[in-house]
This record gives sequence, C-alpha cells and structure tokens, in this order.
Amino acid sequence: MADKTIRVSEETWRKLRARKRGDESFEAVIQRELEDDNPLAGFGAWSDTTIDESVREVKEEMDEDFEAGP
Repeated sequence: MADKTIRVSEETWRKLRARKRGDESFEAVIQRELEDDNPLAGFGAWSDTTIDESVREVKEEMDEDFEAGP
C-alpha cells in the first residue's frame, strides 16, 4: 500500500501527539482513533504507568517542543 502525506494544523498535531502511547507512530494513533467508536475506549489508557512516569513523559515532550521552537 502506498503512503500518503496529509497536512494538519499545529493544534491537530498536538492533539494527536497527546494521544500517542509510548513509541507509537502517528499512523497507529490515527488508526486506533478511527477504530474506536466507543467514547470511553481510551479510558484508563495510562493505567499501566505510574503518575510520576506519565508526568515525566509529558514534560519531556513539552520541553522538546519548546526547544524546537515555532
């Protein structure tokens, strides 16, 4: 299957990035989001991680975004 490139706004990109799990690709995030018809399907997605670990991951991602600049 051929790859396609799509453009998304910065806001949409951030929302997709926030939904990534671990080292999951954007492709996997989009597929999962499109397959989930149940609005509660993502509930408990971080249940296998500690709060500290989750906060640290989000902080690292935000630091990377800040360093990359606009």
